[in-house]
Amino acid sequence: MTDRPLQGKAALVTGASRGIGKGIALSFAEAGADLLLSARSMDDLQRTADECAAFGVRAEAIHMDAYDLDQVNAAVDAVTERFGKIDVLVNNAGGSRNVDGGWVGFMESTPTILRELFELNVYSPYFAAQRAAKAMIEQGHGCIVNISSPLAEYPSARIQPYSVAKIAIQEFTKLWAEELGRHGIRVNAIAPGPIQSAQIDKVIAANPAREQAMIDEVPLGRIGQPADVGAAAVFLASDHAEWISGAAILVAGGKRW
Repeated sequence: MTDRPLQGKAALVTGASRGIGKGIALSFAEAGADLLLSARSMDDLQRTADECAAFGVRAEAIHMDAYDLDQVNAAVDAVTERFGKIDVLVNNAGGSRNVDGGWVGFMESTPTILRELFELNVYSPYFAAQRAAKAMIEQGHGCIVNISSPLAEYPSARIQPYSVAKIAIQEFTKLWAEELGRHGIRVNAIAPGPIQSAQIDKVIAANPAREQAMIDEVPLGRIGQPADVGAAAVFLASDHAEWISGAAILVAGGKRW
């Protein structure tokens, strides 16, 4: 792989203020991509953009609330407006921890929890991809990378609504790949395992013994880093993956769930 496999490409990374999204953004910048980064936390997002710009690429920040489809559409449109095209969309904004009570099973779920989890993890990436695909069809090329979860392959009864939301986006990945392939558009998903984050840091701070327990659950013997997901995203967005579409790559150190 060349040192700058994304040189000349323009990408939108959603949820890029911290964690996995920031890791993907930094990996894309190092690989040479010009970036539009979106999130709700503008202070953190601007810091990410500044760190990306240090790699000699254009990196701009735009506010986007993933629950607001008008803002989602505006963020996608802004990539073409600022860079003249959109080569890559990374649908990273999502999760469950930021939904109050989102880490629940069937009997604990409420209409609010179910609605918010699906709005964040299905509706938002669905319509971001739809908006990006319209521009990519006109270009005759493009790449969409959805951030899924191992729970899409190995759903948990203890975390049902979130598991099913990630199953949905992973299945949409396959369907979009089939529908958009004739336009030169590839669609893939990444399912990250346990990745170092503020949430994991809080868990470990509250119970230091939990860190080793988490490591022991991973066959490769460590907690993942955001850059691990970033490396996979760079590969999928690059021309080296030009024959890969409709795939879901588990980036979890061998851990299933």
